[in-house]
Formats: sequence, C-alpha cells, structure tokens
Amino acid sequence: MAGQVPTNLTKKERKDQAKQLRKSQEFSEKVKGNFTKIIIAALVIVAIGAFVFVFTRPAVEKKLVGEAVSEQGREHIAQGSTEHGSYSSNPPTSGPHWPQQAECKIYTQEIADEAAIHSLEHGAAWISYKNKTDSALIKKLTDLVQKNSNKLLLSPRSKNDSSIAIASWGRLLKLEEFDEQQTNDFIKANINNSPEPFAAC
Repeated sequence: MAGQVPTNLTKKERKDQAKQLRKSQEFSEKVKGNFTKIIIAALVIVAIGAFVFVFTRPAVEKKLVGEAVSEQGREHIAQGSTEHGSYSSNPPTSGPHWPQQAECKIYTQEIADEAAIHSLEHGAAWISYKNKTDSALIKKLTDLVQKNSNKLLLSPRSKNDSSIAIASWGRLLKLEEFDEQQTNDFIKANINNSPEPFAAC
C-alpha cells in the first residue's frame, strides 16, 4: 500500500526507506504550507490594493446644477404658522417649515412654502411657475414631471421672481423659459441630496 515501508527488506534498508518516506512527507507538508502562505499573502495584497484604490483615487466630480443657497436650518414651526424670519432665496430651499410636508404631486393651486420646504428636506425637487395662466408652459412642465421621479412637486407660485424656479435642498435654478435639458439635469443632480433622502414624500 502506498506510504508503507516494504517488509522484505533488511532492517537497515527499512530504516532508510522510513527515513526517506518521512523526508518526503515533511517536504510535501512544507510545500503545502508554503502554498497556503502564498495564497494568503496574495489575498492580503489584493485586499490592500483594493482598499488603496477605493480610498485614494481622485473623487469623481459631481456635476453641479443650479445655484448653491446657504442653508437656514431645519427648524419645525407650528403647522399653519408663517411666523419666522425671511428666507434666503426666492423660492426658499431650506429653513423653518411645518411638521407636515407637501405631498409630491402636481398642484394647480399654490402651496405653502413651509410645506414645500419639508418636502425638499425629504429629497424632493419643487418646480414652480409664476404665471398660472400660461397653459403652454404648464403643459410642458406637467409632461416633464409625469415622466420623472415621484419625488417632484409642481405648483404655481406668484411670489416667484422668474418664470420658472426649480428648488431642492440648498440649491436653486431659475429659468425665464422652459428648458427640458436643464430641468432634467437639475433633477438628476439634486434629488435626494438632502438631510433626509430616504424619507417619503
């Protein structure tokens, strides 16, 4: 049987054979041990390389769309109240707001800034337009919203100082005419860039 010392040998030959067999087994075990060490070392090197690659590669620069607006906090005020300081942009992109957010949907009437801000905090984008009688523009904006993410609000807003305003948490894009590409770029870049991106809207 393999691995056994033949019995038809002299005592010295059997001793030599056993010695050779032990050496062969020791060598085999040494090779196996070295092979295991090599595999472990290779895995460690690959893991270190992957770590270095992930944490030292240059960050991919995210395309920024819209103007950055300084944040004004996330304070909750009483539902229905408008008692607070002035917002830093028109329309606002952060600041004091109601505990109940505006539902992400298409509105035909104006919604309260304080409700919309809470939606922005949840990662939504708010598209508002100044002229609620501009049916052609409203149709274009409605079509765009219906084709996009469900984290969108669309509403008229007479206090706007531009024809169209697209707001997200801390960012704002103002347009004087409909621009589908810019609007889609803003939505893609800024939706869910907010303090509570996984919250419902």
